[in-house]
Amino acid sequence: MTRKKKPAPKLKRVEITDSDGWTHITKGLKNTHLTTSSLPCSGTKIQPAPIPSGQTLTELQKTHAHYRTQWLASPSQQQIHDLFVREVLPSLNDPVAVKKQGIDRCVVLGLGSLSNGGRSSWWELVFLETVLSLLQPAASDTSSGPQDEGAPPIEIMIQDPVLNVMDHTFFSSLGYTVLADPMAFDEITESTLLFVPHLEVNVYAEALSKARPIMCAGTDVREYIDKADWRSGGERKESKEEAEKVEVFQRYMDATNSWPLPEFERDHWMCFTCIYSKKPNDADQDCQI
Repeated sequence: MTRKKKPAPKLKRVEITDSDGWTHITKGLKNTHLTTSSLPCSGTKIQPAPIPSGQTLTELQKTHAHYRTQWLASPSQQQIHDLFVREVLPSLNDPVAVKKQGIDRCVVLGLGSLSNGGRSSWWELVFLETVLSLLQPAASDTSSGPQDEGAPPIEIMIQDPVLNVMDHTFFSSLGYTVLADPMAFDEITESTLLFVPHLEVNVYAEALSKARPIMCAGTDVREYIDKADWRSGGERKESKEEAEKVEVFQRYMDATNSWPLPEFERDHWMCFTCIYSKKPNDADQDCQI
């Protein structure tokens, strides 16, 4: 009698937070349980994700095109477009977008590896491309001739310790700059679009403490401000460090308008994610913690 082969064990997405506060998405066995001993030791640096056998730049570009096509055909993409046109861009007090307010750069933190990661990273990337095209249409549409010299392209910088050589090559092909940790934090200014969906709380707070970016796409900061438990299974830890984080989030929330992202029918990454834009005529204040 021929025995049936056992099916391969199913994989699930696992989040691992390193000693620097970065949260990384990997795949593990369905019944895998992370314990303290399975996490990197204190001071251990997360290494770049391994490159899958046979992975090429051409394959990544095909995958990118696949996700972009699906995203552009989705109702969520149209909702995002309408939200920006009706509310987000006018809130910047300049519907044409970036000239008056001066968005000159985009800093992306914690996107994850595209060559060896989950599909959420791809959805986040094509969403980012939509946002950039809406902020600066001249930078993405050259069909009508040369770009307006008064609207230079927005410089896009990406940082995540898990990015490997193949990720670097792919992002370079898009014209993006990959920065080594922690260089990107010094690039965050008041003229920055900060792109940080579901970034770990410590890194999120550090990013917002560097400056008050004019726009941010990230986790709803009220999730951190209103959360009663800062550690599992206990009362809220009233430490100076955590109080300072709450203050950073509170200051940014007070200084910005915000809009929750709509539900996305293909993935959960938009949950608890908002677009923030600096309120017009908001007085410049020191946002350091």
